[in-house]
Amino acid sequence: KVNILSLPKWKLNLTIMLQRSDEWFESRLGRFTASDSDRLLGSLGNKTTIAKIESYAIEKASEMYFGKSDEDSFTSFHMERGVTLEPLAFRLFKGKKELDFIDVENCSFFKFGKNAGASPDGVCSNNWNLEIKAPTLKTFNALLSNNEIDAKYYAQMQFQMLCNDALGCYFFNYVLHNGEEYSHEILVARDEVMVDLFKERIEYASEIKNRHYAKLVELFG
Repeated sequence: KVNILSLPKWKLNLTIMLQRSDEWFESRLGRFTASDSDRLLGSLGNKTTIAKIESYAIEKASEMYFGKSDEDSFTSFHMERGVTLEPLAFRLFKGKKELDFIDVENCSFFKFGKNAGASPDGVCSNNWNLEIKAPTLKTFNALLSNNEIDAKYYAQMQFQMLCNDALGCYFFNYVLHNGEEYSHEILVARDEVMVDLFKERIEYASEIKNRHYAKLVELFG
């Protein structure tokens, strides 16, 4: 038996929950998550931003009332590719960090309050997260050239840091080409300005979500 009170902070949520499993979907129901966190951003003075947030909030209210939709089980070619390559990328990254005396472990879904949550691809003993991407070779080479992170992925990592109070995130891109492994790592520090904005937007969107949920209950019991 393990006394969780004796575990370091980064190990308090290491129950492995396979992404896209029934348990994983259940834990996410009704919660704003890192993968769609960019939908919470933008100026509230912009009608497009408000519409985007309202749409996201209504989707989450629907999840609360109706449960998981069959549409959530859809997987594209790129998604399947990522699922296949992620364990290989994780193994490679873990081996690299062991050389720096940093432990890396799989983790579960971190809940943030009652309305949000995130599941990084891994957590590290230095209180950093791991986010793995398995891009196409073309996209991988573009990243090598400009070292620029897509805004959606940047928001995703900041949202994850909010949910498990991490200090930073390793953005680890992995390619398997002709049997050879290639990887590129970018260090992403915690952005307190964006983290604070996410806190405000979660509260804002949660109010919309709860109003729509109450409407569903009123209409359908």
